[in-house]
Amino acid sequence: LIEDIEQAIERPLGRLAARVGKRTRIRSRGWDPVPSAPHEAVADISPTPLLIVHGDADSFFPLDHAHQLHDAAKEPKELWIEPGYGHAESAATPGLVRRIGEWVVANS
Repeated sequence: LIEDIEQAIERPLGRLAARVGKRTRIRSRGWDPVPSAPHEAVADISPTPLLIVHGDADSFFPLDHAHQLHDAAKEPKELWIEPGYGHAESAATPGLVRRIGEWVVANS
């Protein structure tokens, strides 16, 4: 999964496909320094509580990505798989935003 995403980001054809198919632009210049992969960095969040909210209709990242992050994270952690939810804040409903806010208050 991570290798597939890296292939898309690091290759001109992958960046073109992302621009045309997903309407997103990926810069061609490399990172300096190269950041840690999300599944590597997520363990460093602990002891801060972590909530991962992922939609089963996300067209950018498959559900495996959310599970990979959750599995790599340390406690306290929670994973919500939202039915019909797409990608990021563009798909968030007022009800979901309210639930996330309630979780933040309860876990602060």
